[in-house]
Amino acid sequence: MDRPVVVGVDGSTASLGAVRWAADEAARHDRTLRIVHALCWEGPADGQGVVLDAAADARGWQPGLVVETVTVGGPAARVLQEQSRTASLVVIGGRPHDGGLLNSSVGAHLAAFAHCPVLVVNQGERWLTEDRNPADLWPGPPSADRAGPGADPMTALPGSAPVVVGIDGSPSGWRALDFAYDEARSRHVPLLAVHAGHARPHSAVYADLAPWLRRHRDVDARFSGSDEPVLEALTAAASTALLLVVGAHRVGWYEQPRPNPRTQLIVHHAASPVLVTRSV
Repeated sequence: MDRPVVVGVDGSTASLGAVRWAADEAARHDRTLRIVHALCWEGPADGQGVVLDAAADARGWQPGLVVETVTVGGPAARVLQEQSRTASLVVIGGRPHDGGLLNSSVGAHLAAFAHCPVLVVNQGERWLTEDRNPADLWPGPPSADRAGPGADPMTALPGSAPVVVGIDGSPSGWRALDFAYDEARSRHVPLLAVHAGHARPHSAVYADLAPWLRRHRDVDARFSGSDEPVLEALTAAASTALLLVVGAHRVGWYEQPRPNPRTQLIVHHAASPVLVTRSV
């Protein structure tokens, strides 16, 4: 079964940036891009227009990409959680500044309850090209963040910004490392593995990591041990990262893997896009 890359759109500038990230992910993995808009009373009146305009932009951004559009009634968090059952990845824009509905609380909900990895593209408006004014797609009141810097999600911003991954020696941490490695390798950027806090000695985590580093010499990867709490250490690292990758983990032996509230705070506060991984 083709598990599509699903991206939620709401007419905001941030969600347009998320569409570009999602289109790149779909193209890199040869998957269909599914653009989803949740219809609710707070949203744009022309929901079909929102998804069709986003689809046109995605096709222009990644020519040849297979794109489908869906509009579903209901709250965005619930709609996208249901879409995640058959998706390879769910992407949304985080913390929009122009009245969008797909805000960081939706991202935090999906990070906890989605059935597949979730990418929250914080500050998604940064990923718009200079020759593409989002007001041309989704008209609305002018705002300072409508003019993008011309950044491309397929490249680092700035030049060689790393993919940062939080590791702790757990199975979910190693899964996150695999995702992060794939992102760094395909984007030709460095990888920074960060272990924070005092739950395990940094030396022990590095000893577990060293064989992995020796096997994967095609990526410039390094390790950093921080005595700061996990939230502070990872959000600080995200301030200069292209992407931050963290793993979902079990909060009880009988439950599905899901991030704890600390991971949800990382999704909310990180300056970079955040990828929360889990198996599918």
